[in-house]
Amino acid sequence: MVTTLPTRDESQTGVAQTWLQTQHHPQQQEQQQPPGAPQQPQQQSPRSQPSSRQPSLTEAVQTIKPSDFLTFHQAPCSRTGLLTGIGSGAAIGAVRWIMGLPIPRAANWAVGTGALAAIGQYEYCQFQRRQEREKVKRVVEVYGRHQQAQRAKEEAERRAAREQEEKARLEKEEEERRRKGRSWWRLWCVSE
Repeated sequence: MVTTLPTRDESQTGVAQTWLQTQHHPQQQEQQQPPGAPQQPQQQSPRSQPSSRQPSLTEAVQTIKPSDFLTFHQAPCSRTGLLTGIGSGAAIGAVRWIMGLPIPRAANWAVGTGALAAIGQYEYCQFQRRQEREKVKRVVEVYGRHQQAQRAKEEAERRAAREQEEKARLEKEEEERRRKGRSWWRLWCVSE
């Protein structure tokens, strides 16, 4: 019995979109499901189920599409990493060539330095983004607590004002009851 492997398009049906599609094309997500429609769980193919084994290099390479090469510069931090790598590689390659190395060896230095600098800058940018995300999370938590405390304080002030108004109203009603309770014909009574 001969089994045929599904093509790339068939194997990716029902699988979540890549980060590039979801990050840079939010209109596509909105078009897929009407705004008022209830959320329906996606039916996943058996290949999209998480497996207990590690993915192989061949499987990883098969997930790369030709369009990925046209959009990889849109990934967060990749642009700064690439620019840093190009600049530092060119500078080190030129310095090594000026110092007397033959062009092929200077080019090797340029490529190696450029790759290391690009990776280093990319990782540093990712580190900064993680720190910034954590700071934003803390600010949101502190702001939420501050808003909650502010609401509780305002509610306590409103409650105190309501109680004071109620107390003033009750005193006024009591005063009027006392005034109405006095007889008009007893002029000789001392008013209280």
